[in-house]
Amino acid sequence: MYLTTMTHRDELFDLTLRWLNDRFEPQDGKIVTRIFLYESAVSAVLVERVTGLLTRLFSGPLQIERIWQKQELRQRLIHYLPRNSERTGFLIRRFTDNPEYFFPRLPIDALLVTGPGLRLLAIGRIKRLSRVAEKVSFRLVDALFKEIQAEARVIAGRRAASSGVSLIDLVSSEREMYTDFTAAETEVARRFRNHNVWIPRRAMTVNDLIGFKIIGDQELIDRVPLLLQQQPGVALIETERHSGDYNATNLLVEITLPEPAALAAQLNKFDWSIARQRGLDPEETQRGFADYLARGADTVRMEIILTTYDELMESEFGRSTHELRVLRLRQRQAYNGPIAHNGAYLIEYLLALASSPTTDIVELPIKMYGRYLPETIDSAKCTLFGYDIDAGMLDAFCLKTINLDQRPDRF
Repeated sequence: MYLTTMTHRDELFDLTLRWLNDRFEPQDGKIVTRIFLYESAVSAVLVERVTGLLTRLFSGPLQIERIWQKQELRQRLIHYLPRNSERTGFLIRRFTDNPEYFFPRLPIDALLVTGPGLRLLAIGRIKRLSRVAEKVSFRLVDALFKEIQAEARVIAGRRAASSGVSLIDLVSSEREMYTDFTAAETEVARRFRNHNVWIPRRAMTVNDLIGFKIIGDQELIDRVPLLLQQQPGVALIETERHSGDYNATNLLVEITLPEPAALAAQLNKFDWSIARQRGLDPEETQRGFADYLARGADTVRMEIILTTYDELMESEFGRSTHELRVLRLRQRQAYNGPIAHNGAYLIEYLLALASSPTTDIVELPIKMYGRYLPETIDSAKCTLFGYDIDAGMLDAFCLKTINLDQRPDRF
């Protein structure tokens, strides 16, 4: 995966590519754990930079509240509603009549930024690792599907040549096309087993690991791009405007970080005791932070979304509900074969390893050229956190150890 919000995104991408090609190294567990722990510290600087921007934009003191569930966020949106209308009244009534219809208890990691007078100014969020895994795997599957399709065309081309026609004139039955595609899957799987599959960075790029949604009237949000360009160390890389069911402007910004020594000093109060929960020594981890920063990129990227409160209500309660857009994206996946599942499983396992207390593993439980059921990856993730997938629920099935030497001759 290539997460542009990270200073060591190249190192993480190289490790991911090695894992896809089944080239695991003994230190990989510690490497990926350190990367995500160190980057969690760096992310604090990004949040501080954006809140500084918000202070200048809204000209007033800000309050920040952390939210852990989507249902709680939706309740806050109703609480901070600046004005009511027939449409917002309808959306609120529909929510309060049946909150279970709105994906309750969905875990999130969000910051609510408010100003004087119960005014909601912005929502910040860090993608949970499960969503990062899903987003990366979507991009990876698209790339793999194109690889398999290209190989299938090569196989069909050989069939055409043996029939004495060009590929464009080849008429294939549905069964022949299925056979070509299956053979192409097998060939791509063989390349993974031979450690020689290359996937470009753009195919696994995620720019919005960290993002902020700025909320205001149209006049205010129209000022944000210009304000961003006036900030030292901030560059506006891309602007994407959405219209239709979902209406908002997405900005991709690049932020220049302080020099490594200054950045380390800025983060000297970071609580490194969390390293112990990740299987690392806190003192050793703290000592290595400055060197980590010195070896990383000096810029990172993040997403800023500009929207009005009315459109925010639509994205949480109405025509463009975020969770429904996620579900539709899942349903539109063009390829759902074993290689796709394996890629998703492997990314999911890598991120679980980064957040678990385990740093040492002996091998990868998923190979791109193998076949697995979801229970396999579930069990592998449970092992990282030190518990069994069934949590011992069937221990009572056998109340005592059976001595096979004393078994009866017959039942």
